[in-house]
Amino acid sequence: MNYDELSVIAKNMRRNILTMVHAANSGHPGGSLSSVEILTYLYFKEMNIKDVDDDDRDRFILSKGHGAPVLYAALMEKGFVSKDLMKTLRQVNSKLQGHPDMKKLKGVEASTGSLGQGLSIANGMALAFKLDNRKNRVFVLLGDGEIQEGMIWEAAMLANHYKL
Repeated sequence: MNYDELSVIAKNMRRNILTMVHAANSGHPGGSLSSVEILTYLYFKEMNIKDVDDDDRDRFILSKGHGAPVLYAALMEKGFVSKDLMKTLRQVNSKLQGHPDMKKLKGVEASTGSLGQGLSIANGMALAFKLDNRKNRVFVLLGDGEIQEGMIWEAAMLANHYKL
């Protein structure tokens, strides 16, 4: 995929994020909009993820769970989630909760929201893949505030120790 194609996807994702947050009349648009280019690149250029049910797919963990709309927008652009759900963000019983819920939506690899836990979750996945000699990769996006949490630094040291 070239730069122009990725730019169109990023623009669509921004539009979808604003549509979701506006329809919900709540949410964190800044945290989502600041991550659009990262998720566009990961989901459409870098990660091996053609099917959310493929065991050999790469994994993405959105540690800053309040940025859920960017994850939902990426999953919509990939065709894994119906755009018909867009205006249901943060509604009771919606698949698009305010924080990602892996029990409600395929393509969400971990339920997140408690800041500081995403890197530990990603470490567990990456270590399991490594021990099983699998080629899956795990990507995690952290928020600026959670990087101050002690468990993030402990998880970073563990990732280095095991060469994850």
